Amino acid sequence: MRFDRFFDDLEGRFAHHEQQEMRAVSEDLARAERAQLTLADRLRGAGDQRLTIHLGAGLQISGVVDEVGADWVMLRDGGAVRRSLVPLGAIVLVHGLPTRARTQEESLRSPLGLGSVLREIARDRSVVRIETTGGGVIGRIAAVGADSVDVQSLPTGESVMVPGTERLTITSTSLLAVLPR
Repeated sequence: MRFDRFFDDLEGRFAHHEQQEMRAVSEDLARAERAQLTLADRLRGAGDQRLTIHLGAGLQISGVVDEVGADWVMLRDGGAVRRSLVPLGAIVLVHGLPTRARTQEESLRSPLGLGSVLREIARDRSVVRIETTGGGVIGRIAAVGADSVDVQSLPTGESVMVPGTERLTITSTSLLAVLPR
C-alpha cells in the first residue's frame, strides 16, 4: 500500500515536471517565432482593424491597412477611396496593431517596392501632399529615382501649373508619407 502511494507520487511528480518542461519549450518556440516577425508581417495581420500610425514631426495617419509591401504600407481611410502611402522606415509608433501576423508568403500579392508604388502614383498624375522630415509639399510626382523623388510643386494647391511652381527633389530617406490631396 505504501509503495503504491510512493509510486503514484513519483508518477505525479514526473508528469508535472514533464508538463512544465513542455510548456517551457513551447514558450521558447513561441518567442523564437515572434522574434522572426517584421512590422510588415504584423501590419498584414491587422485585417480590418483601424490603426493610427505616428510618423516624425507629430504627423499621424489613421486608417485600415489596404496593402503592405516589403518597405511600405498603404492605408485607406475607412470606406473612402483615399489612400495614404507610408514607408515602413518612417513609422515611429503604431496604435491599435494586433499581435497576430501574416507573413509575406501567406500574402495573396507579391509586394512591390516603394519605388514601384511611387511610379504608379506618378502615372496617375494625381495631386498629392508629400510629407517629409523637412516639411510638406503639395504637387505631382514627376519622376522616381533609385533614392529620390522629383515633385512638380503646386504651391497654391491648384491642379494646374501657376507662377511659383517648381520642380523639387526629395530624398527617399526623408519621405514620411504620400497623402491624397
